[in-house]
Amino acid sequence: TAGDPTQPYLVAAVCAGALASIVLCPMEETRIRLVTDPDFGAEGLLDGLPALLEEEGPLTPFRRGILPMLAKQVPYTVGKQVSFDVF
Repeated sequence: TAGDPTQPYLVAAVCAGALASIVLCPMEETRIRLVTDPDFGAEGLLDGLPALLEEEGPLTPFRRGILPMLAKQVPYTVGKQVSFDVF
Protein backbone atom coordinates (compact mmCIF):
# COMPACT_ATOMS: atom_id res chain seq x y z
CA THR A 1 0.00 0.00 0.00
CA ALA A 2 1.04 3.59 -0.54
CA GLY A 3 2.97 5.08 2.31
CA ASP A 4 3.80 1.70 3.87
CA PRO A 5 7.50 1.76 4.84
CA THR A 6 7.81 -1.99 5.39
CA GLN A 7 9.05 -3.01 1.94
CA PRO A 8 11.86 -0.42 1.69
CA TYR A 9 12.91 -1.34 5.24
CA LEU A 10 13.04 -5.02 4.28
CA VAL A 11 15.15 -4.31 1.19
CA ALA A 12 17.50 -2.06 3.18
CA ALA A 13 17.79 -4.69 5.92
CA VAL A 14 18.64 -7.45 3.43
CA CYS A 15 21.31 -5.23 1.85
CA ALA A 16 22.74 -4.31 5.27
CA GLY A 17 22.82 -7.95 6.34
CA ALA A 18 24.55 -9.01 3.14
CA LEU A 19 27.13 -6.24 3.44
CA ALA A 20 27.77 -7.14 7.07
CA SER A 21 28.29 -10.78 6.03
CA ILE A 22 30.82 -9.79 3.38
CA VAL A 23 32.76 -7.69 5.90
CA LEU A 24 32.53 -10.21 8.76
CA CYS A 25 33.31 -13.39 6.83
CA PRO A 26 37.14 -13.02 6.65
CA MET A 27 37.22 -11.81 10.26
CA GLU A 28 35.19 -14.79 11.44
CA GLU A 29 37.44 -17.18 9.53
CA THR A 30 40.46 -15.53 11.17
CA ARG A 31 38.88 -15.84 14.62
CA ILE A 32 38.17 -19.52 14.08
CA ARG A 33 41.76 -20.17 12.94
CA LEU A 34 43.16 -18.27 15.93
CA VAL A 35 41.10 -20.40 18.32
CA THR A 36 41.45 -23.82 16.70
CA ASP A 37 44.90 -23.88 15.07
CA PRO A 38 47.82 -23.54 17.51
CA ASP A 39 50.27 -23.47 14.58
CA PHE A 40 48.56 -20.55 12.84
CA GLY A 41 51.25 -18.14 14.02
CA ALA A 42 49.20 -15.04 14.73
CA GLU A 43 48.24 -13.33 17.96
CA GLY A 44 45.10 -11.48 16.95
CA LEU A 45 42.98 -10.07 14.16
CA LEU A 46 45.46 -7.41 13.04
CA ASP A 47 48.18 -9.90 12.23
CA GLY A 48 45.90 -12.92 11.71
CA LEU A 49 43.83 -11.54 8.86
CA PRO A 50 46.85 -10.71 6.64
CA ALA A 51 48.38 -14.09 7.52
CA LEU A 52 45.16 -15.90 6.56
CA LEU A 53 44.86 -14.02 3.29
CA GLU A 54 48.51 -14.68 2.45
CA GLU A 55 48.25 -18.36 3.34
CA GLU A 56 44.93 -19.18 1.70
CA GLY A 57 44.30 -16.39 -0.80
CA PRO A 58 41.82 -13.54 -0.70
CA LEU A 59 38.72 -15.50 -1.78
CA THR A 60 39.06 -18.61 0.42
CA PRO A 61 37.26 -17.16 3.47
CA PHE A 62 34.36 -16.23 1.22
CA ARG A 63 34.12 -19.64 -0.47
CA ARG A 64 33.94 -21.50 2.81
CA GLY A 65 31.98 -19.16 5.00
CA ILE A 66 29.81 -16.73 3.06
CA LEU A 67 26.70 -18.92 2.76
CA PRO A 68 26.50 -19.79 6.47
CA MET A 69 27.25 -16.16 7.34
CA LEU A 70 24.49 -14.93 5.02
CA ALA A 71 22.07 -17.50 6.44
CA LYS A 72 22.77 -16.19 9.92
CA GLN A 73 23.25 -12.47 9.42
CA VAL A 74 20.54 -11.55 6.90
CA PRO A 75 17.53 -12.87 8.88
CA TYR A 76 18.92 -11.38 12.07
CA THR A 77 19.39 -7.97 10.46
CA VAL A 78 15.95 -8.07 8.82
CA GLY A 79 14.26 -8.90 12.11
CA LYS A 80 16.18 -6.28 14.01
CA GLN A 81 15.83 -3.46 11.49
CA VAL A 82 12.17 -4.02 10.71
CA SER A 83 11.20 -4.37 14.36
CA PHE A 84 13.02 -1.15 15.27
CA ASP A 85 11.92 0.86 12.24
CA VAL A 86 8.34 -0.30 11.72
CA PHE A 87 7.08 -0.94 15.22
